[in-house]
Parts: sequence; C-alpha cells; structure tokens
Amino acid sequence: MPLDVILSIVIVNWNSRKDTLDCLHSIFNIFDYRSIKTKPEIILIDNNSVDGSVEEIKEKFPDIILIKNKTNAGYAPAANEGMKIAKGKYVLLLGNDTELTDGSLVNCINFLENNSQAGAVGAKLLFPDGRLQGNCKKFPTLKNAFYTYLSLDRLNRVYDMASFKYDEQLKVDQIATTFLMIRNEILQRINFFDTQYKILYNDVDLCKKICNEGYEIYFIPDAVVYHHGSHSTQKAGFELRKIMYMDIFWYYKNNFGFRAYFLLPVLFIRFLIVLIANK
Repeated sequence: MPLDVILSIVIVNWNSRKDTLDCLHSIFNIFDYRSIKTKPEIILIDNNSVDGSVEEIKEKFPDIILIKNKTNAGYAPAANEGMKIAKGKYVLLLGNDTELTDGSLVNCINFLENNSQAGAVGAKLLFPDGRLQGNCKKFPTLKNAFYTYLSLDRLNRVYDMASFKYDEQLKVDQIATTFLMIRNEILQRINFFDTQYKILYNDVDLCKKICNEGYEIYFIPDAVVYHHGSHSTQKAGFELRKIMYMDIFWYYKNNFGFRAYFLLPVLFIRFLIVLIANK
C-alpha cells in the first residue's frame, strides 16, 4: 500500500464527547498541522457511543475519517481498525483525552526521520495543571505485578522509572499509547495490537513486539502533550472491568506461564475493592 501522507493519527472514542472534541480542536489549532509537508489524516473510531459524540464530530470535523462501531469491542480492536487503513509513513496512537501543544507532532516526526533505528517515539505527558505524568516504564516482571496490585508502589521504583525526570532524550522499554508515534511499516509487520488485550496491557505488548523486531523506543522531552486522564475507563461498569482484569492476567500468563496463577487471588481482591469504591 503506497504511503501518500507523512502522518496518520488514530483516536478511539467511547462516550467521551467533550474530551474527544477538545482533542480534535487541539490537533487543528497547533502550528504543527500547518507545518507538516503533507496534511495528516485523522482516523477516529467510535465504540458505539450514546452521548452524541458521533453526531457532533461529524458536524464539526467533516474531513476526518470516522468509523462507527455497533458495539464496544474495546480499545485494541478499535485502534486496529484505524491502523489497518492508515496511509501515513508514521502512525500516532493518541488518547482522546489529550491536547497537543506546538511542536508535539513535528518534533516526533523529525526524530523518526533522523533516527532510523527508532521504531517509535513518545512525548512528555502533563496533567492539565502542568504536573508531570510519568508514561515510561521498564517491561514488567511478575514481581512487579504483585507490587502493583498490592499497592506497594514504593517497591516498584525501578520498574516505574521513578528517578527519571523526563528532561532528557532516553531509550526506554515502553511508553503508554496515550501518545506513541510508530513507523507504519513496523505496525504492518507485527500485526498491530494483539486483540487478546482489549483494554489494558495492549500497549506493553505492542512495545515489546516493536523491540523484538530489533527497533528501539524513545522518549523525547521537546514534544509535550496534556493528558486529562482515563475518563472512559473510570466510567467502566462490571463487565468492562472484568475484561480489564482478564487483560492483566493474560499478559502475565502469556509471559510467565503457570506462575501467573498465583496472581489471581490478588487481582480478584483488587477487582472487588475497585468495584465497591466506584459504586
């Protein structure tokens, strides 16, 4: 398939009309959009929203490619729909609860253009009030999973890269797909997201597949993006949360075998606590 644009931006929406509209406005408003040599294509996949998202997006952004799903199959399957039709040399996976700043797109494109060994690049994420939001981690071990889901974060400082100040360019294991720009040729080769992970850990698995292809993943500090938070998952009910926790288990089962079964009681208790807390 010929690549006739430099960048494709893939966004998934589920009942987050305001966040998604703000995200789209930020793309069209920044200088990057005008400075890139060929106009980026924007592919938005809606997972059966019922909050008026589709209607307002169609009205305000008629030029974007809009895919309307009849069910909510999860983030990874929806994102794959967008990546499979993307025409750009680079594909940006972008959270619908983000707002771009000047330089965020063009700096990442320039980095990939000038670093052939880089398969993907991520940006600095900030909360809306300007606080730093860490988005880089090591690849997790099973021990890290126990610490995470027992809320023993102080024991996960190496995994969480807690000492990293996000003020320098750095090769990393994984970056959240809240903002991750990837070479399209690599995505085609690794077959996009593994849809076994519908909501969680698809980004970890994707980064691992990129690295297994012999490419490197980088964080660069001069691409800055505001991230409001995972509003869609915060609204998740019992069925979606069950899928999220199955995603967690399957990642560790696929990577660490039978030992992952020891994690099940921890995940079950955590699942119940989260459900009760969100009632």
